[in-house]
Amino acid sequence: MTQLVSICIPAYKQPQLLKTAIESVLIQSYTNYEIIVSDDTPDDSVKQLVEQFKAESIRYFKNEKPLGSPDNWNNAIKQAKGDYIKILHHDDHFCTKESLRKFVTALTSAPHADFAFSYSDIFFKKVNEHYLHKQSNAQLKRLQTQPEFLFFRNVIGAPSAVIFKNDKTIFFNKDYKWLVDVEFYINYLLKHKNFVCIKEALVTIVDGGEEQITQGVANDKDLVIRENLNLFAFFYSEKLNTKRSRLFFQELFLQFNIRSYDELKAVFLIPQPIESFLKEVFVDIAKNTFLKKLKKRLLTSRYNKRIFKIERF
Repeated sequence: MTQLVSICIPAYKQPQLLKTAIESVLIQSYTNYEIIVSDDTPDDSVKQLVEQFKAESIRYFKNEKPLGSPDNWNNAIKQAKGDYIKILHHDDHFCTKESLRKFVTALTSAPHADFAFSYSDIFFKKVNEHYLHKQSNAQLKRLQTQPEFLFFRNVIGAPSAVIFKNDKTIFFNKDYKWLVDVEFYINYLLKHKNFVCIKEALVTIVDGGEEQITQGVANDKDLVIRENLNLFAFFYSEKLNTKRSRLFFQELFLQFNIRSYDELKAVFLIPQPIESFLKEVFVDIAKNTFLKKLKKRLLTSRYNKRIFKIERF
């Protein structure tokens, strides 16, 4: 018996991109699916597009008031009847007609696995370039025993690259925007420890879209720092009080020009579990600032990501 997959598409404007996403679903060789479109668009452009397909597999939900991210994602998941949830953002799409079959096969073939993710074909829209996002064996091994490792580096990637068992107790946390996918992955994998990595790009992720959330919040100082503090505090333990963890926050604070603990505390509510840790972060934040910035620039460059692949954290 084949598993029903709920393909959840949170939509917001850009019907031309949504058209590509839905078309990539309708050609799939694996056909036991439903498409759920949860629409935050203020006008009827998305609704009109969906109606053009005349596909019985599509269930459309118009939100009277925009839910925003991630509530729009959650609304689609709440409507899902499937055994598995497959998030597909409206500006992403499946790479081939076999993509969905390979996602489902990965989960059904692996014993006790409830979560799977694939490599991603990242399309950088502004420069018209493609890049293969993939996970190393070392990263996968670490992820098996330490899901919170994702806090330092989201090796899984965008939600469109994952499929997971429909667990009605776990949703995307509406208190997060910048780290919303990371927070979800960590929580899901802490409960469902077995996962599968599909070593092939099954989805194309568009980077640089006009309506993408990441484009709007990446430089939002208050939001980015607050979410990093809260999420780190959520899973913090003394074993994470390491040189690499401190370096992560040193780079974060230098990025937003915060130079002391008092300066941080004057603006942000400091979670009690990490007060002592953060004080240690600032002990040597002023030491070798230029070298810290240079090192970060080198290790976050495309050359390190694509060739050297030196792990920073």
